[in-house]
This record gives sequence, structure tokens and C-alpha cells, in this order.
Amino acid sequence: MINNWFKLYLRYFWKNKFFTILNVLGLSIGVTALLLVLIYWHNEHSYNQWNPYKDRVYEVYSAGFEDGEISPWLPAPMATQIEELSDVVESYTFLWNFTRRKSIVVGDKQDFIFNIADHQASYLDMFPFPAVYGSIKSYQDNKDNAIALEHQQAIRLFGEGVDPVGKEIELDGGKHVVVRLVYQIPSATSNAPNALVSYGAEQMIKDNINIWGDYNYNILIKLKEGVQLDIVKDRVINTLYQPFLTSYAKSEGITEDEYRAKYLKEDQYVFFDLESAHLNPKSQIYGSGSNAKKILTSMLVVSLLLLLLSIFNAVNLSMVQSFKRAREVGIRKALGGARSNIISQFVFESLLTILMSLIIALFLVELLLPYFNLLVDRALVFYISDFIVELSIVVVVILLLSAILPALFAASFNPLKVLKGNFVRSKSGVVIRNIFLVLQFVIAFFFLTIALFMNKQITYLINQNLGFKGEQIVNIKYELSGFQNRDEVFRDFKDDFLKIQGVEGVTAHSFKIGQQLGSSSTNFIGDVSLHSGNIVVDHSFLDVMGIQLKEGRFFDPELRTDNSEKVLVNEAFEKAFNFKEGVIGKEIRWNNRVFQIIGVVKNFNLHGFNTEVSPQTYFLGDSVGWFHHLLGTISVKLKTDDVQGTLFRIEKFWKDRVEPVYPMEYGFANEQFANTYRQATYQKTLFFVLMSISVFTALIGLLSIVSFSIENRLKEVAIRKVMGADSRKLTVALSKSFMLYCVLGFCISVYPVYFAVQLWLEDFAYREAITAVPFIIAFSSLFLLSILLVIWKARKATRIDVLKYIKYE
Repeated sequence: MINNWFKLYLRYFWKNKFFTILNVLGLSIGVTALLLVLIYWHNEHSYNQWNPYKDRVYEVYSAGFEDGEISPWLPAPMATQIEELSDVVESYTFLWNFTRRKSIVVGDKQDFIFNIADHQASYLDMFPFPAVYGSIKSYQDNKDNAIALEHQQAIRLFGEGVDPVGKEIELDGGKHVVVRLVYQIPSATSNAPNALVSYGAEQMIKDNINIWGDYNYNILIKLKEGVQLDIVKDRVINTLYQPFLTSYAKSEGITEDEYRAKYLKEDQYVFFDLESAHLNPKSQIYGSGSNAKKILTSMLVVSLLLLLLSIFNAVNLSMVQSFKRAREVGIRKALGGARSNIISQFVFESLLTILMSLIIALFLVELLLPYFNLLVDRALVFYISDFIVELSIVVVVILLLSAILPALFAASFNPLKVLKGNFVRSKSGVVIRNIFLVLQFVIAFFFLTIALFMNKQITYLINQNLGFKGEQIVNIKYELSGFQNRDEVFRDFKDDFLKIQGVEGVTAHSFKIGQQLGSSSTNFIGDVSLHSGNIVVDHSFLDVMGIQLKEGRFFDPELRTDNSEKVLVNEAFEKAFNFKEGVIGKEIRWNNRVFQIIGVVKNFNLHGFNTEVSPQTYFLGDSVGWFHHLLGTISVKLKTDDVQGTLFRIEKFWKDRVEPVYPMEYGFANEQFANTYRQATYQKTLFFVLMSISVFTALIGLLSIVSFSIENRLKEVAIRKVMGADSRKLTVALSKSFMLYCVLGFCISVYPVYFAVQLWLEDFAYREAITAVPFIIAFSSLFLLSILLVIWKARKATRIDVLKYIKYE
């Protein structure tokens, strides 16, 4: 029996190969999209799940700000407060210097370690990476001169199979450390440094243990086993906030209880557990971004919609095939064939189609995964054994939806009427097919309209005025070996740098395009305060970057007082204070120093279009002793001719004069800024691909239902033609219902599209308004394609051989 069913399947596959292949490919694409997203979903939800302390380790954030924001930056004296909680807090760690590159010397060989983190040694209490050589205890006991290496880094530096514990490494600046631990990083972890040192963090904590204004650290706490945060949270918050409460109450001249009742309306600290930090939109320490969870959920919904669309299409195509095999079913039933046997045969054939689709989908996943990795910025791998359960569920769901219904429909044919040439048209079957058609239109309109909105938004972003000129600007990563003053080094080589052929200008500053500012402070004008970012610049900053002043003046190299007494602010800063007379000439108190505002810089975009320009203050590199550490970028304005030659000359100068150890890394400013909305561009590309697939699938579904419905009415067409009906009127009569379904599908899709676009646009501080134009374009294009398709099929129906369809009457 199975052999006979298989032969029949091959026969009908070949006879209707066009529609069958479309069916197989449609299901393959739907399964492929879902599998790719499930791979991504599994990866994102696997972060930190290996960690045995994931439900006991918490990120600590300062809260209670007027704007509802939270801050991960806390001062060193918080260590003293945490130690008062030793009965509930097992351990804590300060994260100071996050991952970066460092020059090293191993034996007589110079090398680099990328992603070396300087955290307190207790960091390994939070992330107990499995040891390959050495031990965590040995590293922590010798924390002042110890280094821990990730296993692959140890192999790279010392060789395969070599135990490097006890070997010495000289770090940039002359610091000698001893390898005490070689560790492995398990699967997905929120922080995966290639090396760990702790001497810097430990020393910084000691040096600043009494300085409450030094907000330079992130803090993790690890609760004791069995301690529930909900139970001890109030006590932890009160203990951490106690020094601030005492100080603020004293300055107000009121008691602590009075201050608490007057000002403290919400928790002053919030805590995020490590287990869910990766997809927590509020996590700024180990979170993957404020939009990561939204994007992941959106991708899952989109993939499910695409799979649903392919299933609807499979149902429609199967019903058309069932209609064409009606006589076969009629003969089998007339000869005594059981209804269950017929259903089983059609389910078997559908299962073969689904299995073929699944095989093709697995091949497509392997083919497309590298490109998908670019979209999501991950290095995902696919092992089919990890997705057996999901694949089984997908097969069962597709089988239930796309096989059972068509099989029941085929088995319901009345054999006597089928053999006479009449096909029973079940009203319920017609309703189901029409519902599927409308839903196909809804999904097609959904993808098409959103793709148009995305294209409109990305075009809008590309055409935005950034506030600076990036076409001729090359940004060089300013990294020096040893402990050199970056401001002094820059001033020493600046004049010679300007002599390089092809260089028009050069400046040093502290911001990096697409990244948050490395320093911020609270400023006071009178009794009004404002938190703003600190940007360190030199005198050539405006000229090189093409940034303009709104009012006032810039720093004057001839005026020595500009270094120590003057500051500029941006428009966002001025707007926040909103003085009628402006801010020029106002004095601001900054970290117990007084600066006079001499100019207002026009806003320019640093971080991309996801956030608005924030308040900023501008200082010269020697205004404050530690400001030179912030200078991280050298921006060079190039002449347009011989750009490659100029870059070659700059690289030679850099190695000979500026930095012989660290290689020069650079990028064009406009390209770096384009990376800030790269993910949005990838999303637009993804939706255009999905739009094309969904529109094509919807049209194929429409073609199948049109074919089914019109062929089911051919006898009616024949009788009308005999009665003298005009072919044009017949075409309109056959077509109008499908146009109505198209319009209905569009109307249903409007709100979901509007909701989805609003949700997507929330990620952009600068965005286009939602207008009717994309809706009109989407409706017009898909409606026109549908009309052409239906009219073509309807006109073919009006040219039938009349005698063929009325000979039984």
C-alpha cells in the first residue's frame, strides 16, 4: 500500500511539478526563517546559564533620578558600606577597567593581549571560570602581581600543552606579572576577557576609598546561598544609601527621617540578576542593549508569520491538487475505498512534501547562517541535535495544518456527483479557503508596508545633518605605550603632523563615534544642577571637525586662562538650563572648581540616531590633571587628492614619531557613524527579503485559490456563455470577489502595521512621521498585481470549450 501511495505521489508530483515545487520551496523558506531565529533565540537565552551563581549575583545601580534613569557608576567608598552587609552578602567586586588591548613581552618576544580586563580579584567569585592550569585561589592570593589567561591565549603565547603557571609576563609600562591561572570560558557568557589582572582595580579602590565623588566603578554583589533579595533588599538599600542620607539631611538642616519623607519616594538602588542580565533592556553592565530583547522577539514573530504564510499557501495548493484528483477519489470510493484510507494517503503525501521541505530548509540554514551572523553580529553555529524537539514540533504543526484539512476535504467528495463531472462545493470549505486567502493578503501587506516604512526611515537617517563633516575626516585610535601624558605628546607632534603632505588639519579629542562618553559630571549654575558629559578637545577641534559655534567664542591659544578657567557647552546644555539671557558668562561649579562659560557649540551627533544629543561640556586637555587620559582619538582632515598616499605617510609618521608599539588603527568618520545605524540597515534589508518572499507567496496562494474557485465554476461559466453572457462581464464577475478579499486583507493589516512601525521607531530619537504614503504604495502595488493575476486567470476561463462542461446536463 505504501509503495502504491509513493508511486501515486511521484506521478502527481511530476504532473503538477510547478505548483508542487512552489509548495516545497514555500515551506522550506518558512522553516528556514524559523530555524535561523530559533538558533539566535537559543544563543541569546543561554548567556550565563553555565554560571552556578547566576541567581545570586546582582548588578548594582544607583536610581532615584528625576528623569527615572539609573546609573551603573558608583564610588569606591561603597565597598565600606557593602562590608557592613557581610551576613547577607558573600562577596562583591568592583569592575574598573573594562576590556582593552595591552602590549606585553613574553620572554624575548613582544606581543599583544586583546580584551584584557582589570577588575578586582573577587570578580572570579562571580564568574568562576573552570581552571585548566593553576587555580582561582592562587590568582586571588597573589592578586597584586598575578595574571590569568584564557586557555587559547595561553596556547598562543606559550604553545600547545604547555602549563604556563609560574611564568612571567611584562606588561606595557614595565609591570611584571606571573601567570597564576589559565581558565576556559564556557559557552555564552556576558563577559569573556582573554586575560585578567587586578592590581590596578585594587589600587584604585584603596586610593579612592574615602572619595565619594569618584563615580568610576561598576559593582557586582553575590548574596549568600539561601538569601532572597526580596527579603533583604530594603536593608541593603538603606545601608548603601546611609552616607548620602546623612550628608544630604545635614546640608538641608533636617533630620534623616524628615529628609527621607520629603525626598525619597522610590528605591535609591536597583539590582539586576546575572541570569537575565543579557536580555534585560535596563542592564548597562552585562546587557546586550536596550533593544536586544525587542529585536529578538520581533524576529521570532516575523519568522512565525512567514511560516504561517507558507502553511496557508501549502493548504491552498493542496486543495487545488485535491480538486484535480477528485475523479480519482470518486472512483476509489465507488469501488469501496474507505474514507480513512483516502485521508491516510493524502496525509502520507503531505508528510513526504514536508520532509522534503525540511531537508531543503536544513541545507538553506547552513548556507544562510554566515549571512545571518552578520545581521545579528554573532558567531552562531547550528547543530541539528540541539533542535530535534523544535523540528519535531514544527513538522507536527505543519502536518496538522497543511495536511489534515486538505485530506478531509478530498475525502468528502461525493463519488456519484464527481463521476458525473459535478464537484460538491462545501460552503464551509469555501469559507476556510477565503479566510486563508485574506490572511495571506494581511501578512503580505504587513511585510510590504513595513519594508517601505523602514526604507523611508533609513533614507531619512542617511540624509540627516550630523553637525560635523565626516567625509574627509580620519579618526585614529590614540593609544600610547607606557604612562605618557597624551595631551603633552599630542602638542609635541602636532606641528610636524601638519607638515605631512595631504594633511589639512589635526585635532585630539575624547569622544568616539557611536560610543558613550567616557566621563561625565554634575554641574551647578547657582542652585540648579545638570549632569553632562565631559568632552576634552584641543584648539583646532572646531576647524577640523567642521563643527560650528552658536554663540560666544572658542578656546584661544593665546589666552592662558582658557586652560584653567574657561569652558564651552553645547545647545542641549543651554536648553536644559533655559536662562532667558542665555549661559554665556555664567559660572559653573564643576567638581569643586569654577569655570566660566565662553561659548555654545551647536549640537552634533556622536552616538547615532537612537538617542538625542545630550548636554555636554568642553574642556582643553590640560584643564584638569587627569583629562589627558580621556584623549582617545586623533582626527585628521585630509585633502581629497591622493588619500591612500596620505594615509601611508601618516602611518609611517605614527610609527616613527608617535607610537612604535601599538599599530595605528583608523577609520573614516562618516563610515564609523554609519555603523551606528548598521543594525537598522540590516533590518531593512531583512524585511525587504521577507517582503519579496511574502508577496510572491501570497500571489501564488491567490493563483491557487483563483484556479480552484474558477475551475469549480466552469460549468456555471459554460451555461452563462450558452445563455449569451459577454466575456468581459464574466471576467468581472469571476474577479470581483478576489479584489474584495485583497481590500479586506489590506484593511485588517493597517493597525498591526501601524503598531509595529511605532514600536520600531521608538528606537530612534530622530524619526520620520508615520504617513499614509507607504500604505498607499503597498496597497496600490499588491492590488495591481492581484488584479492582473486574477483577470488573466478569469479571461482564460471565459475561453473554455462549452460542450465539455454541459454534456452531462
